[in-house]
Amino acid sequence: MTVLLVATDEEASVLRELIHRNAHFRVVSHTPSPRHALAQARVLLPDLTVLDPSMNGDGDPVALFTGLRALTPPSGVILRTTPATAGLPELDAVLEEGAVHVAARDDDEALMAALITIGRRRESCDPDQ
Repeated sequence: MTVLLVATDEEASVLRELIHRNAHFRVVSHTPSPRHALAQARVLLPDLTVLDPSMNGDGDPVALFTGLRALTPPSGVILRTTPATAGLPELDAVLEEGAVHVAARDDDEALMAALITIGRRRESCDPDQ
């Protein structure tokens, strides 16, 4: 499964190491910019996209989520949260749709569980909806 990271270089390095511990997942690119992430996703068509709170504020988070989910096939989305970002009101509508997996930023097990959950759905040809 291919993974796109939307995080700063420092955080992407940590995430890449964690994700590569599982041989079924490969980080194909990373960027701190939501706007660039969407452009990369349109070209790379990643199976999964992990969004970290360290990403830049140069784009609309809702546009990023909806853009990722509008790809064919749609990218699975994992939103890493901190207490400050857990309740962003602009993301409520997207989170209510159930199209986004949420994992606390300090919970590596939850991140890996979300990756595996999405991976299993993809493997069974049941798109993450």
